[in-house]
Amino acid sequence: MRKLLFILLAVFFASSCNDNTPGNGQVFIPDVPVSITVNLDLPSHFHLQNLGSFSLLEGGHRGIFLVHNFDDEFYALERTCTFNTDLSCSHIQVDSSNIQLRCGTYDNDTFAECCQSLYSFDGFVLQGPSRFALKRYQVFRNGSLLTIRN
Repeated sequence: MRKLLFILLAVFFASSCNDNTPGNGQVFIPDVPVSITVNLDLPSHFHLQNLGSFSLLEGGHRGIFLVHNFDDEFYALERTCTFNTDLSCSHIQVDSSNIQLRCGTYDNDTFAECCQSLYSFDGFVLQGPSRFALKRYQVFRNGSLLTIRN
């Protein structure tokens, strides 16, 4: 009888640990070939020489933020939120007033939150339901040229 009770309890606890909620486990963001070169000397990207600046680039799954962070590093971050990645609203936007990235969309200059996730300029989760950092692409610097690849 004790063995049966032990087996039933073990099965119960093992099944209760299975979490099938969205955002658990690995995040699926489709791999899209990325190969972008940015010249920091061009007028369209000259502002990226300043710490805390960013540009929105075409590429990746939903676009790429190229950020010159305050640690003097460049980060290329996917614009797909890592929580409920398949929702149409799960885009990453810049909140320049707080120097953060947040999940949602703009409609006529009004921001609509998608999941309340906030990320730092280097892509790490600050708050919200997201448990994973934003997807990063590799950034190589050669003088005033940045190459972004995956």
